[in-house]
Amino acid sequence: MQKLARQFNNEDGYFLIVSTMMLLALITIISVAASNTSRTEVKIAGNDLTYQRNLYLAEGAAMEAVDRIQNDVNPRELVFVVPGLKVIDDHSFVDHWDDEAQDTTFDATGKTRFVVGYEGTPPGFSLGIGQPKLHGFAIYGRTEKQGITTVKIGYRKAF
Repeated sequence: MQKLARQFNNEDGYFLIVSTMMLLALITIISVAASNTSRTEVKIAGNDLTYQRNLYLAEGAAMEAVDRIQNDVNPRELVFVVPGLKVIDDHSFVDHWDDEAQDTTFDATGKTRFVVGYEGTPPGFSLGIGQPKLHGFAIYGRTEKQGITTVKIGYRKAF
């Protein structure tokens, strides 16, 4: 019986067990931290993908409007050109992006659109008789896919 009691009181190997448990706890903490970091990085990559897609869609819509203005003889008469439109924010865009105006829709979902503001003749431009006059336009592209992105492009055309 005393021999058995001595074996239980023997502390040989105690350090090995404690150090193994400490090492396992440390590895667990490191793995949890790495998992949280990787989860955050995946979210950042997803948000960046959404941002890039929205930016390119809005820019593509604005460039579609530029193409239509460039190919028209008198772009002031186009349906999507609004005289005097200089600024679009979250409150005023409803007035200029009509859901039924399919002419301004850039994609099949109807969430990417464009509108053009006619700014008139730029200040300081000479009004020569018989020459084409330079006209300024503010072109807006907007998409509403997983967030709202609006792009404004300034454009001038002589006609």
